[in-house]
Amino acid sequence: MMAEASLRQLWQGQLPLNVAFWRYLINYGLILNLAATIAAIVAITSELHIAWAIILHLLPLPYGIVSAVGTWRSAGLTTENAGFANAARIVIILWLAFWLIL
Repeated sequence: MMAEASLRQLWQGQLPLNVAFWRYLINYGLILNLAATIAAIVAITSELHIAWAIILHLLPLPYGIVSAVGTWRSAGLTTENAGFANAARIVIILWLAFWLIL
């Protein structure tokens, strides 16, 4: 229940920007994307059908979208640090692009 509430708050932009950005987008996103990338590499080296590698690689995408949208919304609602909010939005775009390509 707590994780569900946190994800709902994240999606709605209700979390503080630093929490949405560092905890959800960067930390959890890094862990999920690294695990998916490693699994995709293992699938390729195990000579499984390429479709499995693609599926494994894209598995974290829904979470990435939720964390990116939520962090973007948090950046739009923050009143504390406009510089960090603008930088966070740039990083969100680069972060998603990086993990889609890698």
